[in-house]
Amino acid sequence: MRLTPGTVLLETGSDGVLLNCRAPVAAYVPPAAMNWAARGTVVPAEHEAAYARCLETWRSAGLVQDTGPQPAALAAATATAQKRRARLAVDRPVLVIMSSPECGYCRHLRADLEANREALAGLDTSVLLLGDGSPTVWGARPDPGRVTELAEACADVATLGTPSAVLLTPGGSPRTLRGFDAVTAALVELGGGDPGRTVCEVPTSCSVTLSVGPVDALVTAHVRGRTLGIAARGPEPVRVAGLAAEEPAQACDTSYVPVTLRVERPHNVWLIFRGGELVARSRNAEEALSLLRRTIAGFGPPEADQTQLLCGALVHAEGRAMLFPRSRLSYFVERSTLLARSGWRPCPDPFALLEADPDGTPLLVHPSPAGIPQRTPVAGVLAQPPDHPRPAAHARGRALAALVNWLARPVSPQQLRTAYALLAPLPVHLGTREESLTFLTTPPAVA
Repeated sequence: MRLTPGTVLLETGSDGVLLNCRAPVAAYVPPAAMNWAARGTVVPAEHEAAYARCLETWRSAGLVQDTGPQPAALAAATATAQKRRARLAVDRPVLVIMSSPECGYCRHLRADLEANREALAGLDTSVLLLGDGSPTVWGARPDPGRVTELAEACADVATLGTPSAVLLTPGGSPRTLRGFDAVTAALVELGGGDPGRTVCEVPTSCSVTLSVGPVDALVTAHVRGRTLGIAARGPEPVRVAGLAAEEPAQACDTSYVPVTLRVERPHNVWLIFRGGELVARSRNAEEALSLLRRTIAGFGPPEADQTQLLCGALVHAEGRAMLFPRSRLSYFVERSTLLARSGWRPCPDPFALLEADPDGTPLLVHPSPAGIPQRTPVAGVLAQPPDHPRPAAHARGRALAALVNWLARPVSPQQLRTAYALLAPLPVHLGTREESLTFLTTPPAVA
């Protein structure tokens, strides 16, 4: 087994606790279980179940590849299935996806397929989703007998984890795909898009919960060479999403685009979600449109001298910024009115862009759809305290390791050094999200 570049593991303590791990784990897995996977040692009996869940979750996201020898019987069965698939003749591209009702990635993939139903209908392609009740078909519908034949020929692929798929093309060899990213990339390619330039984010348990409902429109936005999918529910959100994308909201894009942003208006409040995170809320359409445009602009690639962090940011009216863990964004947005009384506002930007001013001070760069970004000095970082007490001498290094782990990958060694140089001088305020809110909203003591 090896971990692919999508997973970054940093710093294992002498007590066996995994200090930093970035992986899209859909369900909670005890840190110790992850740690045994990372260290490659024997798993204690009490952690076997958690280890298995962790490993299967990573595998279904395409983050784990098995490199060890297969049992002879399994290898023979796989070879037989591959020969059977090679004999299948198709007159159009066919993507057969194996899924599971217990798989969060599969539920999110189904929601993306539903949102792209109109685009898939315009393609001479068949997409079959199997393993989750009756077969579901998008695009061109094969004959019922053909669906059964395809299902039987591809059933063994489910042993690779879910979602997994087989791509059949006229005159070509079958391609086996594993994981949410690989299956989504194949769908983008079938629609004529470029997976490398299409924003696709691995879902979390929160985003799966949010995405299961139907959408009224899927709008495609283009930002500096990248394609972004925006789903909208309700007539007004559909109109605002279309304006933000600078194209008619009802225009049918023939390409497959996974959903990244969502716009909704329950009652009189406008909400913008990125995956399962609430990134912005407002009371009127004009402000919602401005926030959505700014969020879209933030998905553009960074400049050569900028560092892109997977974290959130708050900006104060007096011209200073604070960084914080991305997991707290929804919490701060929901309390934006309270924060505003103390001069703070959460940024809707999908990443925190940093660059150094001439004296080395880190500046937060705010993406702007108008092309003139603003820059705010970063005053500090809010961070989660360690789960267990640590020696004070190591606290600073551990905190910096966690901050550097916010880097958006892939990165070069030079980018890693640049990020460390920017973050190292910043004061780090350790505390829970509730303690951080108190820190931000409590007036400073008067001497």
